[in-house]
Amino acid sequence: MKKIVLLLAITLLASCAVAQTTAPRFGTDKHMDNTGRVLTYAVITTTDVTSATLDTITITPNAWSTIVCMQTGSVSINLADSVCYKFASSTTTYKLGDECLFMFSKGSGAGKIKFGGSRYILSTTSNAVLLAASKSMVMRFRWNGSAWIEATRMVQP
Repeated sequence: MKKIVLLLAITLLASCAVAQTTAPRFGTDKHMDNTGRVLTYAVITTTDVTSATLDTITITPNAWSTIVCMQTGSVSINLADSVCYKFASSTTTYKLGDECLFMFSKGSGAGKIKFGGSRYILSTTSNAVLLAASKSMVMRFRWNGSAWIEATRMVQP
């Protein structure tokens, strides 16, 4: 009997550890707020250090709409060389339909944006996105309950 109780407890804990968030931030039931008043917005600023190595930055979007951009203080700066973004593996802050918008600009020379980890799905087979010199790019991702899926990508012509 003790073994059965222990097995059930372990199974319950394991299922909680891998559970995905499939509820949206707003209410879907009768008399719940679906007007957008409960939606939240956030900005995550990151820095690409000029170096020969690839900077790896882990981000944890925790709002309905999160903007990720390169910035120092209040001045927007260009991508220095190459950067690798990883979505945090913990999914407790992600809600169904959440949006993460990446904004990149590149000055002189080409740059590379990579995505690491297992919490994203790009529209291309490569996890590296090249950005030509003097160009800007916007990438939009949506959380589907288990992964961040690239919804749109716009590169300045």
